[in-house]
Amino acid sequence: MEQMKELASAIKFFKDKCFIIDENKLKAVLVAIKCGYPVLAVGPTGCGKTLFFSLLAEFLKGHYDYASLNGSVTIHDLTQERIIGKDGSFEERDMILAQWLRKAQKGISILQLDEINAGKPETLLALHPIMDIKGELNLPYSGEVLKVNKNAILVMSCNEGDEYAGINAMNMAFQNRMVKIHFPYIVGEQLAELLTQKTEVPMEQTKMVVETWEKYMTSRDPEQPVVSIRMLEHWCQMSHFMGLKAAGEFTFAGLIARDEDELKEILEGDFFVNLPEGTE
Repeated sequence: MEQMKELASAIKFFKDKCFIIDENKLKAVLVAIKCGYPVLAVGPTGCGKTLFFSLLAEFLKGHYDYASLNGSVTIHDLTQERIIGKDGSFEERDMILAQWLRKAQKGISILQLDEINAGKPETLLALHPIMDIKGELNLPYSGEVLKVNKNAILVMSCNEGDEYAGINAMNMAFQNRMVKIHFPYIVGEQLAELLTQKTEVPMEQTKMVVETWEKYMTSRDPEQPVVSIRMLEHWCQMSHFMGLKAAGEFTFAGLIARDEDELKEILEGDFFVNLPEGTE
């Protein structure tokens, strides 16, 4: 009964925030947290992975921290580093993992590690102890051991498919430690309605934006850029001041065009032919 009340509250919270998420996926995240399981969020750029977990921290009345694991990040960058203090002696300074666990000693603390499949294999391997039964983090310089408690919520996230060409795939031993949630794009009238709610651009125009975006995304070649929903929001917001067509030139069209000649072709082509020129 208590879990049902929490789910109902969460559904209302995200609806009030104009964030669309499948109820079963929301329930799976809440249950995973209740069980103490890390969550792996997979989905295309701009589908809302980061926004979802920052809002979730707000719903749970906790802290939210974010770090991106690019190819140069080491375990020391995540745990603890040694610096020279004002008096010339060495001092230990907590990094993001240690900060996350210390915050969890006082209340709910969500840490999102993004671009997880861009991380070094040895860095990912060093994350295993905090996801295992022992649930602990050994700080390399102070020798302190921080325990993972029920308030410590770990989220990993990454893009999928051809957005990650050339990036190392995560090994299955790593993935088997997490509950995997797929975040798809929302599409069609549902997306147009969301853009209207967020940007106050009339539905008639957000539908045009969505139709243009869907036409491109379903016909693009693999080497062409992915246009995220975040970019569609920029397009709509800017249209208040310069019109839908002009705003699209510097957002959507500007992103997918490789040069000035191609930009001109896009602006004169099927994607933009029916877009209004002026502001509403």
